[in-house]
Parts: sequence; C-alpha cells; structure tokens
Amino acid sequence: MIRIRSVYAILGGVVIMWVGVVGGVLLGYVFSHGVCLHAVYDVSPLGLLLIIIVRNASFSLAVFLVSYSLFIAYLVLFTEGLYVGFSMSFTVRSLTALIPLLPHGIIELLGYSLFALAGVKYHSGDVGYWRLLAFGIAAIVVAAFIEAFISTLIARQLFSKALCSVVI
Repeated sequence: MIRIRSVYAILGGVVIMWVGVVGGVLLGYVFSHGVCLHAVYDVSPLGLLLIIIVRNASFSLAVFLVSYSLFIAYLVLFTEGLYVGFSMSFTVRSLTALIPLLPHGIIELLGYSLFALAGVKYHSGDVGYWRLLAFGIAAIVVAAFIEAFISTLIARQLFSKALCSVVI
C-alpha cells in the first residue's frame, strides 16, 4: 500500500516538473527571437509511439537510478520540465504551447514521479519500490499512447506547420 507521505512525494514531483515546464516556456519566450529549431515530420502514430516509449523509458530509468533522495529526484524532474518548456517555447511563442502537453503530460509526469519515488525507496533499501515501478511503467505507456495518438492531433489543429509546431 502506498503511504500518504509517498502520495505527497509523488504529487510534489508532478508539481515540481510542471513548474519547470511553465518556467521553461517563460524563459524561452524571453530569450527566443522567433527562431524555429524544430519542424514537424510526418511520422506514423505507431512510429511516433515507439520513439516516445524509448525516450520516456530512457528518462524514467535515469530518474530511477539517480534518485538517491527526494531533493535529487525533484531537481531532475524540474530540469526536465525546464527543458520541455524551453523547447516548446521555440515552437510557439505563448503559453498555448502547454495545451498539447496537458492530455498526456499529467499522466507522464505522474509516471516520472513514481519512478523518482521508487528510486528513493530502492536506494534506501525499501523493497516497496516494485509496486511504484509497475505503476510508473503503466503510466508511461498510457501517456505515450495518448501523446502519439491524441496530443499530436491537438498540436496540429492548434498550430500550423508554418509555426513549426512539435509535441515533445
């Protein structure tokens, strides 16, 4: 059973990463000059799903391995949030860049937070990390399906290719 303190730690990770995403968008908005660094490539949803699962699994493993403490876990999640937000700011010059991130982002960030807490538990010798890993894997896979099949459609509807929209 997941303890209340663990739930707070998981929610804290989700909040920290979203703060990073919004901060990254705002930083990118301040520092970008309308330069488009990304372009949308026509990739099939299944191909995109594979790319997303590999990227998210790699990041999840890294979060698990380096999460010796909640501070380190939160720092990693915040940094990833800054990266995602900053990257999105180059594609769209407003907070509307967050809209395509919402459908999958909530579940994906929950998965990352579960991996972070599992890493903290693993490094402290607690055997309860397996359940967190299982839920984290499920969250990452569900989020990847939503990102590949739903979030990309939302992004394409909101932003034309002329704006160089991309879903990260």
